[in-house]
Amino acid sequence: MPEAWEISKGDAREENQITIFLIFCEDENDEPFYFRSFEVENKLKINCIPNQKKARLNLMNTLAYCEKIGLTECVNHQYRIKEGVTENIWCVYDRDLEQRDLTDIKSHDDFNFTTAIQTAEKAGLKIAWSNDAFELWVLLHFESVPTGKRLHRDYIYDRLTEIFKVVPEVADKYRVAIQSQSFGYKAYLKRRIPFLTFVLPVIKTKTDHAMIHAAAIETTFSHQIPYHDCNPCTKVHHLVRDMITAQ
Repeated sequence: MPEAWEISKGDAREENQITIFLIFCEDENDEPFYFRSFEVENKLKINCIPNQKKARLNLMNTLAYCEKIGLTECVNHQYRIKEGVTENIWCVYDRDLEQRDLTDIKSHDDFNFTTAIQTAEKAGLKIAWSNDAFELWVLLHFESVPTGKRLHRDYIYDRLTEIFKVVPEVADKYRVAIQSQSFGYKAYLKRRIPFLTFVLPVIKTKTDHAMIHAAAIETTFSHQIPYHDCNPCTKVHHLVRDMITAQ
């Protein structure tokens, strides 16, 4: 099985060669396990680099990693993915707002979010960003979300809690916590085993719904709106579409 750094840099690709995605994730549990679920033996390989820190550090770590393994070159004083690199290099990047009061977001926080994405795009990286959190993509498998005002990830976690606590397998496993009202999606289902056992099997049957909902939300924001003001919004469906196409 090839490791994450065992990737080709040639211009030619054999007709039956495995397609490789190199995905840098902030999380070490749900994001990598979710993306790896799209692998197809001898056809599509998903190499996830987990735990790449949050916010701007994720994008900077991605560029540094690509430079280390020889995927980038410096052109006109700027690092770029080398021409001829055939791998699909993606960074999964969340806003993860610290402020619960979304009217109290500092201007430099907005600036950092948008300019970090712009820097990565200029370098040739593909960005599957979410504003505010990756769990927005999970929620879109079940329902759309209200638009017109910013959503904090607490809203997303609250909705996922309500959805999953009535999933029969979850209701049986965590019935004591649910009855005591201590059950929450973030605390109970974001970990490795619960995510693989209870969340992934459900959302994998609803990918089409998530794709439709994510695309509809994306169209509500014009290209003139800076990334930090695109909330709620996620670009994960673009990565998922490319993986499905490569299967």
